[in-house]
Amino acid sequence: MSHPDDDVARGLLEVAFGLRRVLRLHLDTSGTDETLPLAQAEVVRTILAFPDSRIGDVAARLRLRPNTVSTLVRTLVDKGLIDRHPDPADGRAVVLRVNGERAARRERRADRRIEVLSAEIAKLPAAERRAVEDAMPILAKVNDALRRSPEDRGQN
Repeated sequence: MSHPDDDVARGLLEVAFGLRRVLRLHLDTSGTDETLPLAQAEVVRTILAFPDSRIGDVAARLRLRPNTVSTLVRTLVDKGLIDRHPDPADGRAVVLRVNGERAARRERRADRRIEVLSAEIAKLPAAERRAVEDAMPILAKVNDALRRSPEDRGQN
């Protein structure tokens, strides 16, 4: 079913994915770190934001199945990006933390992305910079709405 805003949505996706792709390519040429597949990167970002999470916590935040997150975590542990620690509240469970050295590297990559993008935004005329800034809360609102389950958004 077509919607009047399909072209806007299509254009937004193209721009958003294009920015991500270009920034990743730019960073790959700098040799700062390996690039993770999106699903793995999301798990790392979630654990950075919520250290000492359990697999079920990460799965709930990302709206993924726990077995999917478990597989992703196992891969990230094998890569040395994530560490498992006994849960102090329940010795039978484990909590997840991003490896300190790797977390610092990812932080440097994030800083570099901000630096590169900021430099390009600074080249825009003032009115266009303001338009980008003004769009941020609106895009955040759309993003927050999409994070809710389809049932919460009134869709089935």
